[in-house]
Amino acid sequence: MANFKTHIQFATVGSGLASTALLATQTLSFKEAFMCWLAGTIGGILPDIDSDNSYSLGILFGILTLLACASTIAYSVYKIPIVWVWGLCFLVYCAMQFVVRNLFKHFTIHRGVCHSLLAGIAAGLLLTWASYKLGYTATTSWFLGAFLSFGFLLHLLLDEIYSVDFMNVSVKRSFGTAIKLFDYNNIKTALALAIVIVVLAMDAPPYHTFIAKIFNPQIYVQLISMD
Repeated sequence: MANFKTHIQFATVGSGLASTALLATQTLSFKEAFMCWLAGTIGGILPDIDSDNSYSLGILFGILTLLACASTIAYSVYKIPIVWVWGLCFLVYCAMQFVVRNLFKHFTIHRGVCHSLLAGIAAGLLLTWASYKLGYTATTSWFLGAFLSFGFLLHLLLDEIYSVDFMNVSVKRSFGTAIKLFDYNNIKTALALAIVIVVLAMDAPPYHTFIAKIFNPQIYVQLISMD
């Protein structure tokens, strides 16, 4: 299994290559490309949210808490008095660090539900939905969600690569536990994730422009023709 440092480096490089390619073809603006790179990097360490390693868990929940507080500020700063905004941020911080984190540790096991393609899809859709609700355009929201899922997939792929001993041409016992459709030992959780995906998909922003950009052949012609 790859360690935390390797995962974040792999996700940073992979997301960086993809975001700069979209920037070079003018599919994304510089701001959008930077945000997508950040989303992909976070996605690359997100599966380890169920890690038994307190260091990894602390960093991940620190990032998630920061994002939750930032989203709270963005949503409420022009709607309620600033003192209430500060109070909400304090409540969000306490909820994330002392309630959500402990619940996660209690109900998850490492390489369980969080190490699955279903979880990666759910995470991407959640970011897409949240970004759109926070005022980003539908297309930008879909790119952010797609990059988060992309980084998530890179994490799973790297774990599987590390499950193979290429020197001795052997496969470790952990092989097959990273990239799986869902947690086969926890059907209830898998069904819950599937329901979350369906609900998020039903309320997701319009995706036609995003699909048109992704499958625009001119993007790939530009990339191939670049010196």
